[in-house]
Amino acid sequence: MDKKKTGELIKDARTRKNYTQSELGELLGVTNKAVSRWETGESFPDIGLLESLSNVLDLKIQDIVVGEIQADDETAFTEIVRLSRLQEKAKRKKIVHFAIGIMIIIYSGLIGCNVLRGSSLFGDHSGMIYLISLAVILLILLYGTKKGDFNEKSNLTEKDNVAKKDSKVNRTLLIASVISGIWIILVTCATVIMVGNGIMPFHMDASSVGPFLNVQLIAVFLFNMAIVVTEFYRIDKRMEDTEREIFVPISVLYLAVLYSDALHRLSTVVSFYQMIFSRTIIVIAELLFISAAAALILKRKNYLHQ
Repeated sequence: MDKKKTGELIKDARTRKNYTQSELGELLGVTNKAVSRWETGESFPDIGLLESLSNVLDLKIQDIVVGEIQADDETAFTEIVRLSRLQEKAKRKKIVHFAIGIMIIIYSGLIGCNVLRGSSLFGDHSGMIYLISLAVILLILLYGTKKGDFNEKSNLTEKDNVAKKDSKVNRTLLIASVISGIWIILVTCATVIMVGNGIMPFHMDASSVGPFLNVQLIAVFLFNMAIVVTEFYRIDKRMEDTEREIFVPISVLYLAVLYSDALHRLSTVVSFYQMIFSRTIIVIAELLFISAAAALILKRKNYLHQ
């Protein structure tokens, strides 16, 4: 089984039929990105799709499996058995990744709900535990990252723009998450500085400053939680691996939790400012470290695939 040869065979047959990747995907019930992965040799069609693919493209199943016209039947049978085992193993891996994603969402939502309403799951050591939790979650997600989709995008036609649109949505959500993170950092720090200098923001009463900050933190937490849930849904729906973009919203929602935890531990303005500063630095450092590690891993994967 040669995924590159099979990909070229599928692409040539699709071109002869005058189908775009999106049109072929619609006929088979898959996304255009899945078709693009087949054609670039990055993945192989699911064994359950071989008959439909054969009918749509007028190719023999054994030819698709082996990647050659008039392939040997016995060789094709052997490759189909091997393909079935490989795809079953890949599906089990996807299930594990999805289960991990569900646990991450439940855990993050649980600590968020508790901390943002003024309680804590871990007592006096909650801040450190949340920071450790963030590091562990980012490391788990780092394990699930994959080689980028640069090859796929280079094969898209003008009509085949669904993947580009999807990429724009991801980029928009990423930018929105970054902006929300910058917003809570600026609002929190500015409020602390103003209160420390005896100035009440927006001419509020001193008793209203805490609830004001907490509302900002709740809004940012919920927004980034929605992004995380959406990302995990996309991963499961399209059978994709985790992408690095999800590191950002998870870091931001944990930052909101850490800020709220510090807010409910407020004793003096100075101590609060120290907690905000240290927790911000640690979260950003964790995010940058994991992102750098992901870049190195992906660079190595790309090198090994060349």
